Amino acid sequence: MTSPVTGPYAAGEDESGGTGPFVARGSARPRAMSRRALGGWVAAALVTTLLLVVSVPIASGVDRASTVIAVLLSAAGGLSVRQPVLGAVAVGTVLTLGLGNGPAHIGTGILASPVTIAACAARGHLLTAIGMASWHVIPPAVSGVLRGDDPEFLISQVMLWLVLQTGAVLAGTWGRMLTGRIREERSRRLTDLAEQRRAIARELHDTGVRAMTRVVMLSENAAVRPGIDAADAVQFSRISGTAREATEELRVLLDALRTEDTAETPLAASGEPRCTIGLGELLEALRLRLLAEGFTAQVSLEGDRALPVPRQGVLERCLREVEANVIRHGDRCVPVAVLGELSPPCTENGGGHPRLELLIRNGIASAPASAPRGGAGLDGMHERLAQSGGRLETRRDGTLFLTRLTVSCTRSAPTDARADAPSRHGDAPGGTGEDGRA
Repeated sequence: MTSPVTGPYAAGEDESGGTGPFVARGSARPRAMSRRALGGWVAAALVTTLLLVVSVPIASGVDRASTVIAVLLSAAGGLSVRQPVLGAVAVGTVLTLGLGNGPAHIGTGILASPVTIAACAARGHLLTAIGMASWHVIPPAVSGVLRGDDPEFLISQVMLWLVLQTGAVLAGTWGRMLTGRIREERSRRLTDLAEQRRAIARELHDTGVRAMTRVVMLSENAAVRPGIDAADAVQFSRISGTAREATEELRVLLDALRTEDTAETPLAASGEPRCTIGLGELLEALRLRLLAEGFTAQVSLEGDRALPVPRQGVLERCLREVEANVIRHGDRCVPVAVLGELSPPCTENGGGHPRLELLIRNGIASAPASAPRGGAGLDGMHERLAQSGGRLETRRDGTLFLTRLTVSCTRSAPTDARADAPSRHGDAPGGTGEDGRA
């Protein structure tokens, strides 16, 4: 038994609207850039607010000119988050022009200066940061002289600001070095991951694709042998079609594994992103495949049978796994029942997705069919459904096996993502031979 798991993905789709590994990434990059820009301006606003809170209350108790200087310095400090050089110039300009109104009180507003200096150093403008730091120290020193501060106190203040500015330069430089190391480490991990994916793709090609291609060739040759029985020819054609379909899906997966920009993106289900199939047609195809395997199957669906769902999406993948389990463990003397109910969107404004509840009931054979040892099919179904906010429940009821799954049914958004994907199907059965790789 599994509990419901919610997630951001819809059945057969990912966040970009595609269902295959070649989902559109061009539109995702501008969105990421806009989010980073928005985050930068939010950070600038927060820095400005913090500087205002620290400096304005003190400056307002002195005079109006000091308050204006504090506000301008705070704004320049926030601006440096996005434009560090411009912010540093603005701070220096405000400090210098403030001397024109006499020895105005600068106070804690000077804290904007280390912020801009650190930002300049963090962006790689080291010489600019040093020059700006020197500029920013001069106006406070001149202001102290104009106020008639004690020389010892003035020297200590200048030394304090020099230490503070030096610390800002070092902090910005250290932050830049740390960020660079993080980027290098991330790039190295992505490179290693991409190489691992390419190695997996090579192994899949040398084992799975070649074996499936061989099955296609053998079955097609057997189907046209002289004197072969018509029923046997049909069976060989079924074998060929199944193997060819599996080969093409493997090739799409290999393309995704070899694509560099998928190294940091989880692989989605392979398949054609643009293609959809009616929900009723999908269930009917399952019934026909079970009939071809010698089972008696019945399908009942309450709801919109014409609702389009993505091909090779989560729902179809799960139905394929259910079919494999029925064929492997099912009793052909017991009819297979597929009962479905399509619920309307649960949100009041209609913004949700219809939810499909499926119950598959089949008998359990006393002697399972001879077949290769199974893998983690149920675990894979659970993971796929978890990504779409669905759930999976399986249990045995005497001589019957019950599989219950719930999944959101969404429409597949069209995408031009595959336009950029190079074709590597040259060695497929019946291929064009343009590229010999898988």
